[in-house]
Amino acid sequence: MKGVGEMQFDGDPEIGKWATRFHEHYTRDSRLEKEFLLTRELVITARRWTSYVDSLVKQRTGISRAQWQTLSALTFCEGPVTVGDLARNMRVRWPTAIRVLKELEALELISSEPDPGDARSRLIAITKEGERMMQEVREVLDPTRARILGALSDEELVAGTRMLEVVMREISEAAEGMG
Repeated sequence: MKGVGEMQFDGDPEIGKWATRFHEHYTRDSRLEKEFLLTRELVITARRWTSYVDSLVKQRTGISRAQWQTLSALTFCEGPVTVGDLARNMRVRWPTAIRVLKELEALELISSEPDPGDARSRLIAITKEGERMMQEVREVLDPTRARILGALSDEELVAGTRMLEVVMREISEAAEGMG
């Protein structure tokens, strides 16, 4: 980012040309201006990152973001998990989780067994083939992260992570209050 007052972004250097009325709505150097600029940059960066890594992973593995993110979550779990727990941990809705899990099961990347403790529930686990697929995904993501985030110091990575954790917590609390 060039400078907050200059209204230029590395991701959108033309913003000053098309957002000519921006300061009619946000006072220069105000808290609202800074909040707007941060959230705008956050959204655009997240979209660009997601699109970029999605295409890289899809080229290499043929699987979708929803599929590899689900495999990733299962990789980090201690043993099989219920569909409900997986959906909650991934912050996705149950129907979305079911759809992706059916796709992964058809590809033999996960297994699904009845939960002995609850006949209405199923236990989901990653298979050896799923672990192999996640290794391929990591072979794409790890060097990509290193290349993109290499310009940041360890301290900046930690500070950025902490900032995003606070934002996520505040969004979660606000969303819980809605319903």
